[in-house]
Amino acid sequence: MCGRYTLANTEDLFARFQVEVQDLDLAPRYNVAPDQVMPVVVREEANRLERMQWGLIPSWSKEPKSLAINARIEGILTKPSFRGPIRRHRGLIPATGFFEWKKEPAGQVPYYIRQKDGGLFAFAGIFDTWQAPDGEAVKTFAIVTTAPNSLLAHVHNRMPVILEPAQEAEWLDTKATDIAGFLESLRPLPPDQLEMYPVSRRVNWARNDFPDLILQS
Repeated sequence: MCGRYTLANTEDLFARFQVEVQDLDLAPRYNVAPDQVMPVVVREEANRLERMQWGLIPSWSKEPKSLAINARIEGILTKPSFRGPIRRHRGLIPATGFFEWKKEPAGQVPYYIRQKDGGLFAFAGIFDTWQAPDGEAVKTFAIVTTAPNSLLAHVHNRMPVILEPAQEAEWLDTKATDIAGFLESLRPLPPDQLEMYPVSRRVNWARNDFPDLILQS
């Protein structure tokens, strides 16, 4: 499960994901939580950023209740909430790291996981649009998860799918990509590309959102 993540670097976002420059006010985030609105890279004529709420609401849902912040890669092609979005609405979720909690004698200890170079990367994401009774289009997303690599297995039995840069364009291309074959080829990001360390329990509260949350404790 991935229930919190960070987007600490927004200055390089447009160049990193080859996104058309848009008039978006994107502040660095150090403790992104479910139901919050975050940028998602989608493909139209070109890559662009769209604001979406974290927690997928299927287009066919009768109520605006987010059903999933994560989508397990196993069964994603058949589960009713995911089988449409995985084929037609795939996006990149920009991030600089994420948090997982490990059960220890002293209680749940939060760990921060990031790439060793500290740079931007992309979670594989799916999204959908729910039509509110007043006509408002509500866009929401979920992060795809998989089995953990050997590093993450010490803290959790799941990890988000982190795409290699070379895989990102194929993930976004919903017209040409054989998604079943592509999903089969995905593997957890190798552990030697990541680093993990304990951080302050202040990250437990979603209202906290400041740089010290990602410092090693």
